[in-house]
Amino acid sequence: MASERHEEEQAEKAFTISDKRLFTKEGARRDPDTPRETPTASPPPPLGREAPRAAEPPRQRPEPGAGARRDLPPADFTMLVNMLVTNAMVFLGQMPTPGSQQYMRNLPQAQHMIDLLMVLREKTQGNLTRDEEQMMQDLLPQLQMAYVSASRQVG
Repeated sequence: MASERHEEEQAEKAFTISDKRLFTKEGARRDPDTPRETPTASPPPPLGREAPRAAEPPRQRPEPGAGARRDLPPADFTMLVNMLVTNAMVFLGQMPTPGSQQYMRNLPQAQHMIDLLMVLREKTQGNLTRDEEQMMQDLLPQLQMAYVSASRQVG
């Protein structure tokens, strides 16, 4: 009898879940000013009983160009190189850190970014377009010279 009353009390008590994630399930960034849904969840089942599990549908990948992906630049070789170059320049102290607008210097990280670009150049040799090859030929020596200059300023 006491267990029945306990189960009834548990059934009456519901709790609210607040979704504080920064991204939607589709992968789009949430607007911080937009109120989020707060679904009401039922209380967990009493101990000793297992709730039946619903079969999860297989996850589907979003189609290219769908949803928030339209706002992103194309995922290509040039974008990958630009991402690595930008990180190297931030670590060399030549660009402010995105978001904080503060300059920092981390020479080991800068060297790592430059090394990654060199590996990328080596592994893609003979598979790049003329423009991509020219970009690599222009950027790597500039970054290497910036690294030497930054390391001389420190030491």
